[in-house]
Amino acid sequence: MVSSQGNNSYLLYQASEPYSQVGRFRIGVNLNGMENGRETSIDGASETDGLAVTHLPVGHGVWQQGMLVVQDGHNHLPDANQAFKWLPWSSIAKQLDMQ
Repeated sequence: MVSSQGNNSYLLYQASEPYSQVGRFRIGVNLNGMENGRETSIDGASETDGLAVTHLPVGHGVWQQGMLVVQDGHNHLPDANQAFKWLPWSSIAKQLDMQ
């Protein structure tokens, strides 16, 4: 897994030869709105300087297949410096049709 800062996307490659690209995806905006009077929307990820991924379970439900954490260089919802975005690996596998 590598980040492409030029177009704010992430590329997944096979871990063994021939190291072919498996897929590319972006982390987009999630406009959930309000919940219990609190803003729940989050922006996508951009300007990623680093990431970590694991295939090990990190919780229940969607987190059973592991997770991806990416550094987000600039937040827009709310407007702030940086944060981290956590994604269940199952959502990435689904987007890349790897299930």
